[in-house]
Amino acid sequence: MKKELKKQIVEELSKEFNSDVSVFYADFKGQTVKELEALRKAVREAEGKARIVKNTLASIAFKNNDIEVSFEENNIFIWGEDQITLAKIVTKHAKDYKDTFKIKGAVIEGELKDAAYVEEVSKLPTKDELLGMVAFMMKAPVAKFAWALNKLIEKKESE
Repeated sequence: MKKELKKQIVEELSKEFNSDVSVFYADFKGQTVKELEALRKAVREAEGKARIVKNTLASIAFKNNDIEVSFEENNIFIWGEDQITLAKIVTKHAKDYKDTFKIKGAVIEGELKDAAYVEEVSKLPTKDELLGMVAFMMKAPVAKFAWALNKLIEKKESE
């Protein structure tokens, strides 16, 4: 790889790997192109990005954002702003392909996290799920009030 290309990749990743995004990394040794494409498609649908990058280039990009991290072996990097959805995608892929895809960790809000943390994050509800829960909770008292008013009206009409 030419020096100019490496420099360009580091600049791109340095912009991408800021504190606003969560970056997950995993070992993909043994994955087929089809399996990796399925992962990339799921990540794109969640408005994230996935890329296989040399470890030294990724380390330099993180270092440019004041994050010290070192990587071993081959890694695929998955990043985006919605950390819960991406954690769910990465964890599901790891469960589906447990022999060939292993989560190594993540950098979330500038802090290095392990694979266990990623799995715990994947169990949290997404933003859409939380909004649905809030809407349901707000709807319940109104529905009960409407039901009570309806019963009162029925009672008055029967008298």
